[in-house]
Amino acid sequence: MANKIRFVLIILGSISISSASIINVSADSATIQAAHDGAVGTLTGREDSAAKEKKIHFTLRLGQGGFSDDRSPIGKLGGGQLTLDIKPINYPIAISITNEYYTNCPDPTHSYEISSLVAINLLYITKLFKSGKTDIFLGGGIGQLEVPKGENEPDAMVNGIVYNFEGGFNIKLIGPIGFYGIGKYLYAQKKADSIKVIDFSERIVLLGGDVLDNGSAIVLATKPA
Repeated sequence: MANKIRFVLIILGSISISSASIINVSADSATIQAAHDGAVGTLTGREDSAAKEKKIHFTLRLGQGGFSDDRSPIGKLGGGQLTLDIKPINYPIAISITNEYYTNCPDPTHSYEISSLVAINLLYITKLFKSGKTDIFLGGGIGQLEVPKGENEPDAMVNGIVYNFEGGFNIKLIGPIGFYGIGKYLYAQKKADSIKVIDFSERIVLLGGDVLDNGSAIVLATKPA
């Protein structure tokens, strides 16, 4: 009888030890899971916070075009532009910095040619269709142009203020590559000794391609949540 009682006590003791071990393992698993959930929640919170931070997209545009001008022997001037658009993704506006030229030859010498033009414009940009592949924009700005002083002084240049007003469209084609068109009005007047040395009131059309930088948008706010 004593041996039976001793055997039962040994069995009960083994069960108690096993139960305690299982409880400890369960507690450890719960602790690990809670720590994991907390870490995931923290990372998710930071990702959500980062997603809400303001970002800027860059668009690089390269186009060709020109305008009609009776002062030119061929009745027109050809040119082009290289433009950088800087746009916060959460706002429908962009700052556009453009560099343009309109000449008859690589080495302009006439006062009706524009050897260099740099302008800063503020553009309003919105989607034309629900597909989101077509943008339209409208705006204007101010800048500086450089024109040859004349045939008698081919190396001398005259600088002046230029006003620029433009509207256009952009169509996304493949990935970051797009096609754009612009119609713009350019105005610049300057006199020296009662003689017009800069005289432009032109309607210009430009067509070209652009690249939108989607992958490397700059994060303005980098402080973690």
